[in-house]
Amino acid sequence: MKRIGDEEFEKTINRLKEALVIVEGMHDEKALKSLGLKDIIAINGRPLYKIADIALNSKRPIVILTDFDKKGRQIEKKLRSLLQKHGKQPNLKLRCKVMDLGKNKIEDFGVLRTPGVISLEEDDFHVKTCTNFDKIRGKGRDRRTGSNRKT
Repeated sequence: MKRIGDEEFEKTINRLKEALVIVEGMHDEKALKSLGLKDIIAINGRPLYKIADIALNSKRPIVILTDFDKKGRQIEKKLRSLLQKHGKQPNLKLRCKVMDLGKNKIEDFGVLRTPGVISLEEDDFHVKTCTNFDKIRGKGRDRRTGSNRKT
């Protein structure tokens, strides 16, 4: 479990409030709005060149806060490349600062509004499941031990 103080968290959020923040979807946008951010663009499946056009017209610094999973990193890389081609450099340090807060998804930041020391724990619950692979393959146990054929 990673623990951060209110001061560090508030400083990061205040820096985000001064920027144009690009997120993947509506849930991410809603979570950041609950923290007081106003200038947010949600990709929502739109082409990245359209998002880049919107961002290029902004006078604010740009922060790409796509999720920190593989898909989110790919989107961030493509969008960063598009912005850099037009002379706009997104704030990578602030993205890394948000990553250091310990969450994998941006939508998880909406629950971090509690005062005092904020505890960041993974909210994912991994459940072990037992699968009967014999049923999936269409084979019974008898087939695995030998032939069932009658000669």
